[in-house]
Amino acid sequence: MAAAISFLIILIISLIIVKIAAIMLRLTGLSDDMAKFQARSAFTGTGFTTTESESIAKHPVRRRIIQNLMLLGNVGIVSFMSTLILTFTSFTDQRDILVKSGILGGGVLVLVIISRTGIVDWMLSGIIKSFQKRFTRVYAKDYDNLLFLEGDYEVVKFQLKADSWLVNRSMQELRLIDEGILVLGVRRDDGYYVAAPRGETHLYTGDEIIIYGREEALKDLSVRVSGDAGDREHHIMVEQQRKREGRGPEKLRASRRAAEAVRKSKGVFGKMFRR
Repeated sequence: MAAAISFLIILIISLIIVKIAAIMLRLTGLSDDMAKFQARSAFTGTGFTTTESESIAKHPVRRRIIQNLMLLGNVGIVSFMSTLILTFTSFTDQRDILVKSGILGGGVLVLVIISRTGIVDWMLSGIIKSFQKRFTRVYAKDYDNLLFLEGDYEVVKFQLKADSWLVNRSMQELRLIDEGILVLGVRRDDGYYVAAPRGETHLYTGDEIIIYGREEALKDLSVRVSGDAGDREHHIMVEQQRKREGRGPEKLRASRRAAEAVRKSKGVFGKMFRR
């Protein structure tokens, strides 16, 4: 009986450890599914090699979480298997087999039901976030919520070809914001990264751009070729975006002027504070 109870306790502790690690990874910016996948992989020692694994290895906080999880996983699996072996080798009679099997089966079923309800995740998330705000400087970066990656909106990246409509133009000339598209970053062919490119930033053949917007608009932009045809597609997408936002040309120009005024005011106040 003691071995069966020990088995369930070790199983509960293992599940809690994996959930805590998944929540902590999620708070560093990983998606929920990827955080769970990486936490389970590290705890069980599976060690899948993926692009996300590289992002974990290069991130100091994620790397520390995975290192501790791998260490705890080795200890947990050994203890788990030991108690499991003791449980099945300590049967005395048929009644004892039925009782212990019932305890194990019922305990595992209860754990599965509780883990599926999301109550444990909710409680642990609150505790970890409170601990994080008080004792750490790692800010929560749930990119899915921050960027509203739901419905038609997503973040994609693609490399610019020589015939792309974007090539050899500045951000100011392209006016992608009129299409509802934001350029988050540009990685040059030599590896140099331009974060939040400004109006004077030019795009060239071989650049890899990271953009945010609606799936339809991003797909159209990725295959848009230079020339009159590309210009016409740009105007069509701009008109569609205006209708979607319910703004005419005058309101659109007014919003641009307001945004420009805010940008300039920030620059003035920034200079005052720097002084």
